Amino acid sequence: MSKPIELEEIEAIEGGVFIHRRRVHFGDSDAARIVYTPRFLEYAMEALEVFMADVIGYDWYTINKEHGFGTPFVKIGMEIKSPLRPGDRVDISVLVDRVGGSSIHFRTIGARGDGVVAFETSFVCVVADQEKVKAVPMPGPMRERLEAYRTRLVEVAAQ
Repeated sequence: MSKPIELEEIEAIEGGVFIHRRRVHFGDSDAARIVYTPRFLEYAMEALEVFMADVIGYDWYTINKEHGFGTPFVKIGMEIKSPLRPGDRVDISVLVDRVGGSSIHFRTIGARGDGVVAFETSFVCVVADQEKVKAVPMPGPMRERLEAYRTRLVEVAAQ
């Protein structure tokens, strides 16, 4: 486990939500000069990976290599709402909708720099033992950080 930053110290926080900012590159587009569809999922996965490492303190490489478990995704959904083009800035908000016994339900919202929502995704991953490839209980520190983040989002939304 890497040392996570304190929730209060996250730079890319707006209204309590972790935001991963990136720029759309020319190589991300297709012949129509808009982002190639699978790239939206790559953007969301990139945001989730940064969130897990920086906010939760568990980067995917380390948990697989040093802790003997992984978090494979078992369900993915996506809705494209508006095109993205090379040069666009995209801010990807990471939300935790539910923390189960061994599962995490994520949602991401990708918005252009002008605030227009370009895509939304949903992901469910399961904490799984690498050897048995079976779900196992989530480590306590991981659960505590995820729940603290989720609770913070609920509190901010209620204001």
